[in-house]
Amino acid sequence: MKPDAPGQSAVLLTQVAARLEALEIPYAVIGGLAASFHGVVRSSLDADVVISVSNRKGTVTRLIRDLEEAGWRVVEREGGFEDPVASVIAVSDEYSNRVDILTGIRGMAADFDSRTLPASLFGANLRIIGLEDFIAMKLFAGGPQDLADARAALQVSSSALDVPLLDRLAAGYGRSVVRSLKELLGQMGFR
Repeated sequence: MKPDAPGQSAVLLTQVAARLEALEIPYAVIGGLAASFHGVVRSSLDADVVISVSNRKGTVTRLIRDLEEAGWRVVEREGGFEDPVASVIAVSDEYSNRVDILTGIRGMAADFDSRTLPASLFGANLRIIGLEDFIAMKLFAGGPQDLADARAALQVSSSALDVPLLDRLAAGYGRSVVRSLKELLGQMGFR
């Protein structure tokens, strides 16, 4: 399936994910689609993934070349010194559908891809960020919508939550995320 109109970024995501799989680049769907997967009721047209790269320069160069050869517009924006994201590769089609590929998030556990969860979207197989990684990442982002997403995911999926794993993942992002997690878990009766 290919996008044939605006508003189909999720369809474009399935194609981009297939390219990541073909290039053997570990990834996880994050953002609004991951929120929906984890039970957060929210409408969002964004399509975002984070990739795991050991040789960032070589992998990113190869990925950009492959995406351009597939016919998409590709723009990489490098993160600044204080930016928690190394870079964002924006992939768009002729209908302005867009997928953002984050080439790493400071503090995110390097093995996040080992905890991704399989999902099907428009007949394509995707890898969704795991629950604990999702919550820790949302607490790190720290915006009002991010905190609401973390809270909602906890409410919906609390029976599946691995609290020691979540504690470890939050610690990777730093003390402020550990404090936010402790406060959130306390408010929700986990501690």
